[in-house]
Amino acid sequence: MEASKSKRGTLMTMKSILLTALLFVLPHCSNLSPKKSFESVQRQSKHRIHAEPLWQHEPDMKAANSAIKQGITIQKAIAIGLENNAQLQAKFEDLGIKKADLVQAGFFTNPQLFSVFRIPRDNDEIRTNIETDVLFMISDLWQVPLRKKVAQDDLEVKTYEIVTDILQLRKNIQLAYIACVHNQEVFETVKEISSVVDALKERIAYRYQFGYATKLDKYVAASKAAEWHAKKESANIAVKTAHIALHEIIGGYISPNTIELLDTIPLEKLSRSQKELEEFAFSSHPLLLIQTSKMARAKHSESYETSRIFDDAQFGISYKRDFGPGVSGVGPAFGIRLPFFDRNTGNIERARREYKQAKKELYAQKLEILKSITTSYLQYDAHLNQIERYEKEVLPPVTKAIEFSKEFFDRMQMSLIVFLQTQIDLYQQKLTLLDLQYSALENYVELEFAAGAQLQTIDQIL
Repeated sequence: MEASKSKRGTLMTMKSILLTALLFVLPHCSNLSPKKSFESVQRQSKHRIHAEPLWQHEPDMKAANSAIKQGITIQKAIAIGLENNAQLQAKFEDLGIKKADLVQAGFFTNPQLFSVFRIPRDNDEIRTNIETDVLFMISDLWQVPLRKKVAQDDLEVKTYEIVTDILQLRKNIQLAYIACVHNQEVFETVKEISSVVDALKERIAYRYQFGYATKLDKYVAASKAAEWHAKKESANIAVKTAHIALHEIIGGYISPNTIELLDTIPLEKLSRSQKELEEFAFSSHPLLLIQTSKMARAKHSESYETSRIFDDAQFGISYKRDFGPGVSGVGPAFGIRLPFFDRNTGNIERARREYKQAKKELYAQKLEILKSITTSYLQYDAHLNQIERYEKEVLPPVTKAIEFSKEFFDRMQMSLIVFLQTQIDLYQQKLTLLDLQYSALENYVELEFAAGAQLQTIDQIL
């Protein structure tokens, strides 16, 4: 009777300990949705460029194509690209991957159950020997929190990388948009030159019939007309190529069809000094935040790898019933892997080196940003000065020269070739002005990317 009570007591004790241990190591319910991580990306995007990306199940080419039918501004082009650019949408899935890694890092190791059943036969009597051990990985108590910190740092690094990708996509869309505008303006100017040269060619041919022009005039005019027709074809191809690139980057159908571009992009003096832009970039540029997050990850990795010196410590319950009747027992079980040979030295040193590497990369990235801001700021300011000089000092004299040469041309007191070349010179200067405006816009876009935000946003913050 007493033996029976003892067995029941032993079993109840074992069940209680087992239940308590299971509840202790039972992993917390984790949310696999990366929604919060993406909300952080959206907040930063809106804060920096006044546009929020959308995480689509898949890029919608039809929606992108429909959105551009009525024409687009540069801000609308950016919004369409953030929703439908295939490469950016693919990178959003990295957030889900890193979120899943974070969830997985928070799980405790499943308990291990070891059981041995021995059934010998002796004089036709069956006597059973049972050995059962249930072990839990207690080293998870100090390893799992550190492992989660590393996974959280990985998620943070990926978040800043995607913010950088958004800034890069915005920059590329802006460059594609202004390339379309520029090439269209160049095409219209070249087409105008070609028409003027054709008209002069016909006029020279007419005068040649009456001996008021030479064969040289006729041949030169024909050559110039053919030259500008060829340039017109090249300019037309450049327009179509630029629109193909814009279609692609915003996620629409790859097509040479022109998109109606509704923005004329003004060129204005910068309202912030170079020093202010540098300070803003150094305080919040995502490329720098990536490196600081990598430094934090390296520190947490070092702590995690240090905790893994004792990487296999187990505690649990052991139960045994012997062959003899009524002989059984239950008690604690403990096991640990002793670090005699492997003290995880290599992984700890690796984490330390990763910290040093991230620190040096942070410094190198600061220099790169400084160089980009300095160069773009200098070139933008220089281009604005050149544009002003062309508008005030170069084009007006050329225009007057044309008026003067036309007067003498009409009186047949000037060589036809001189008049033709004067006309071409004017349009060449106009093309040079268009190139300067395009270069200035490129510098402005590069400056915004180097600062890490739209310049109007920086004005509001500073």
